[in-house]
Amino acid sequence: MKITATEEVGLRCMLQLALRTGSTSSLADLAKAEGIAVPFAAKVLHRLRQAGLVVATRGRNGGYVLAAAPERITVMEVLTALGKPLFDSSFCREHGSPDSDSCSRLTECSLRPVWAHLDALLRQFFTQTTLADLASGERFTRDHLTQRWPLLLSTGRPSAAASLMKETR
Repeated sequence: MKITATEEVGLRCMLQLALRTGSTSSLADLAKAEGIAVPFAAKVLHRLRQAGLVVATRGRNGGYVLAAAPERITVMEVLTALGKPLFDSSFCREHGSPDSDSCSRLTECSLRPVWAHLDALLRQFFTQTTLADLASGERFTRDHLTQRWPLLLSTGRPSAAASLMKETR
């Protein structure tokens, strides 16, 4: 899975707003806090506003605020507003080979359920992770996610990813 720059910037801007709950943040302040160009931040925040995740106010003291409490906004909502799903079932019908309008493995593909299952797992993970979780800091977020989503192999031994997470503590 690849998170696009737009999705990451969107999550980072939303996290900034979650950390500043109760106050309005200007576009320039958000862009500066995240080290991004103002026009790019404006584009991302426009999409988040269209999705109903942020509220924008104009004027001298204008800026952005979250449209709901950080506990009520999920990472999935932000990613959905800014990007596409990891696996879209229509992909197989729309992406063909040079000889066909659709995939040559449209009727039998052992990869399709892998991508669909991974997409479902990621959707569940992102739906159960809120901006409030992220705003609690790296250590809390890591511990919270590790408790909720332990990275174990079927043998019961920690995976390489889980070991890496322990090393970074």
